[in-house]
Amino acid sequence: MTKPHIKTIAISSGIMVIAGLGFLQWRKQHRANKASLIYNELQQILDGTYALQWEEAFDVEFINKIKRESNKTIQVLKPEVALQYAVKIKSAWGAWYQGGDDEAKVYSVFRALSDKVQISQVAKAYQDEYGKHLIEVIKNRFSEREIKVLLTIIKQKPTSSYA
Repeated sequence: MTKPHIKTIAISSGIMVIAGLGFLQWRKQHRANKASLIYNELQQILDGTYALQWEEAFDVEFINKIKRESNKTIQVLKPEVALQYAVKIKSAWGAWYQGGDDEAKVYSVFRALSDKVQISQVAKAYQDEYGKHLIEVIKNRFSEREIKVLLTIIKQKPTSSYA
């Protein structure tokens, strides 16, 4: 190869890298905007109680609030079980070129949990393990339809179960 060929290849490679990074940044911003719009629309569609149930179920301190408000013994998950559920949710996330996310796996985790206290325990385990709040990850990864399915599952759960 001659010097001009090497120079052309180097410049072309640089342009491709810059374009790729620009595309990734655009995609990240686009997904954040889309998730924000979906969440705002859902908030408008849903009544205040339903939206509150969504938020409280993912509140990592929700279990402490319930314990303060009740003198009954609350049924909770062992920390290692909550972590297993969090890991299962994390394993459901896939890149678009790998076929995308496995929403059914995420739904199955939420269906297996008996109440919102247990959901909050899994959210806390997820945040502790991966450094990201589970509700934000779900809002970024799920479509509006998928969020509605998850909200329906959560709505059916009682606030807590007693031992």
